[in-house]
Amino acid sequence: MLSFTRPLARMAGLVQLRSASTAANAAKPTYTAPASVIVPTQFKPNTKGQGLMQLISKEETKRLGADGRSKLFNKSHQDCLRPGDVVLVETLNSMSTDKTSTFIGVLIAMDRRGLHSNFTVRNVVLKVGVEMKYMLYSPLIKAVRVMKKGEGFRRAKLFYLRDNPGRAFRLEGLVRQDKAEQAKKAVKA
Repeated sequence: MLSFTRPLARMAGLVQLRSASTAANAAKPTYTAPASVIVPTQFKPNTKGQGLMQLISKEETKRLGADGRSKLFNKSHQDCLRPGDVVLVETLNSMSTDKTSTFIGVLIAMDRRGLHSNFTVRNVVLKVGVEMKYMLYSPLIKAVRVMKKGEGFRRAKLFYLRDNPGRAFRLEGLVRQDKAEQAKKAVKA
């Protein structure tokens, strides 16, 4: 019986030590930011670092999606992009110049991954299939416009259009129509 009483006595001593250490932790002061640091009132600072990257990515998507890009990838929004939509993407050639290039095509794939969301647009140019993959929150993207809503597509990835492009790639009329609409807006302004 003596063999059982010693470990019990030891465990009782440990319990007392543990309770003393938690009492010491409770007496520690709470974290307050220095006066030189401006802490936003939207969230409480997380001193342990748990969920810090999620918080940073949420703030970045909010900042970069201020021009309405995030609505394009929000499934609950009525104007969101869907595979099969005809999309016109206007990009800056470089950050130092205002020269832009446009690419129009059928949206064949999209990945919703927060800050790393991207989409793939495909078109046939001079009888050669061309695909462009764009990062949604890239600073080089100037505008993304939906030219025509896709109809009759029931897949999330439309990679089968690579083999049968005739179904979706009659886009010349849409380009002319968009240029005419832009000219009308310029005349009104």
